[in-house]
Amino acid sequence: MEWVHKCSLSWLKRRQSCLTASDIKQLVPYTATGRARKITDETYLRVMAHKMVDLTEEDCISHGAAARGHLLEPFAVDALNTAQHHYETYYHWDDKIIIRGELGFSPDAMTIEQTDDIAKIMAEPKLGIAEIKCYSDEKHLVTAYTGKKSLEERWQIATAMAVLTNIDHAKLVLFNPRMKFRKLFVIDYNRYELQDEIDIINQIAADWYDFKISGFLSKKTVGWSSVGGSEESIAKRLELNKTLNP
Repeated sequence: MEWVHKCSLSWLKRRQSCLTASDIKQLVPYTATGRARKITDETYLRVMAHKMVDLTEEDCISHGAAARGHLLEPFAVDALNTAQHHYETYYHWDDKIIIRGELGFSPDAMTIEQTDDIAKIMAEPKLGIAEIKCYSDEKHLVTAYTGKKSLEERWQIATAMAVLTNIDHAKLVLFNPRMKFRKLFVIDYNRYELQDEIDIINQIAADWYDFKISGFLSKKTVGWSSVGGSEESIAKRLELNKTLNP
């Protein structure tokens, strides 16, 4: 099967207005093995570049593993709820980003149905979230048998907890229906376990804000301009020229 998925353009554009977990990953002052690494202006600029791109419908289309992972999410939620025997019901969320200050996250599933009412979300006591990963066969098992304090996926969960302070607990859900057995693994986290990561993420958000104000927006750069048209409009003109001049 060829996996193809198209997300919402408005959702993709909203993600540009904040730091998401994929951005945080680049700005954490430690490597995956725990070694310190220096975050420089160049690091910030690499992240900023993605925030400045004029996204189009073409950017919303994914193929292969990325598309598969997204399309399997609701099935993973169903599997999670079945495995839990209704101890706690999770609801699938799609194309929704929740933003607080400089940070944002897109829930895969939460213990509250999808809504645009932020006050309703914040009023939910001991909110639970699920981060869903539908990996390849090898990565599915390797991730499942790695100690949870070493999993990079914990940073995505910690980012969500930094955004919503009422998230009390979370589940990392590994789902691979290709497997004959052990299709589903559920790894539990609570806020206390990830407090160090949450503190680091909040500091990253503060440093990012300082960079935007003092290191980017206020910096005098010679010769920049926004003229020239969009890449999409240029591509259309090039296609038109091909038609006119076969």
